[in-house]
Amino acid sequence: MNRNTSRIDVQYTSDSVNETLPPRLPAPDAGASGTGETGVIRTLWYNQGEDQFLRLDDSIEVPSFPVHHDIRSHRPPVLYEENLAKVLRQCVRAIPSLFAGTTWYFDPVSILTPSFFRIDEWNGARYLYVCRLDLAARPLEMNILAQGSNDRTHQYLSRRLYFECDWFPLAGGPEGAFDIEASIPATWKGEAGQGYMIHGIWMDSDINKFFSKLILPPGIRNHPYYPLTCKRHCVSMNAAGRRNPGALHAARSFIEPALEDILSYLNTYSFSELAPLFVGLKKDVPEELSQEWKNLSVRPYLNEQDNKEYQIVF
Repeated sequence: MNRNTSRIDVQYTSDSVNETLPPRLPAPDAGASGTGETGVIRTLWYNQGEDQFLRLDDSIEVPSFPVHHDIRSHRPPVLYEENLAKVLRQCVRAIPSLFAGTTWYFDPVSILTPSFFRIDEWNGARYLYVCRLDLAARPLEMNILAQGSNDRTHQYLSRRLYFECDWFPLAGGPEGAFDIEASIPATWKGEAGQGYMIHGIWMDSDINKFFSKLILPPGIRNHPYYPLTCKRHCVSMNAAGRRNPGALHAARSFIEPALEDILSYLNTYSFSELAPLFVGLKKDVPEELSQEWKNLSVRPYLNEQDNKEYQIVF
C-alpha cells in the first residue's frame, strides 16, 4: 500500500457501487437540512471533537460492516459493496451534490471511510475533488439496531452524516493513481514535554489559520471551520459550501509564492494576524475573494448530551 499522502491510489472500484452515484449535474437537494436550491451546502455542523457533519431530514440506516481487513488486499470483504450501495442510495437521496459526478474507490487502509473522487478543471488547472464518508458508529448520537462485536460494527440509524470533502491541485500521476501537487514539504516542528508527557508539535493548525484568515473578511469568526487547509502537503480547500474550486485557484496564486516565508515564520512563531508577513499578504488579497464569505457565521451550542457543537452558516 502506498504511504505517500500526496498520492491517491485507485486500485479497485465497481459498477455496483458507482451506479448508485448521481451525474455531475445533480437535481436540487431536498432532503438534507442546510442545502440550498442549487444543491450547494449552506449549513455545516461540527461536533465537540470538531468532526464535520450534516443534519439529515430523514434517518439513514447503516448496515453492519467488518472491522478488520488485510490492507494488502485491494478487494473489499464479502458483501461490502452490497452494504455500501445500500448506504449510498440513502445518502444520495438526501444530498446528491456531495457525490455528483464522482467515482467510488476502495481504500483498504480505512474501510469505514468510503472514498469518492472527481476531476474538476478551472482556468486551465485540474483539481481533484475527494469526498470521504465516516461510517463509524457514535452510539450517543445514533439508534443502534443490532449490536456489533469485535469483528462487526453496529447496525444503526442516524440523522447525521459525517464526511470530509476537499479539492486538491492535481499534478498528474500514473494509471490508477493521482499525484497531488505537493507544495508543502513538511509540517513537523519538533517535540515538547518530558518523559512520558513528551508529544510532537506540528504546524498544521497554524497553517490552516494563516491560509484561511488570509481569504476571510477581517474580524470574522470561523473556528472550527477553515476553508483553506494544508492537507496532503498542498494548499487545499474544504469543498463544503463551494460550487467550484475557483476560490482555491485564486488563493494559490498569492499563497504558493510566499510558502517558504510562511513556513519559516510558523516554524518559529505561532500564528498571529498582527504578524508583518500576514499583514503584508492580506493587503494583496482581492476583496471580491473575501466577500465570498461575508455572510459566514458560527453558532456554538450544547447538544442533548451537553456536549459543545457548532453550526456554520454560509
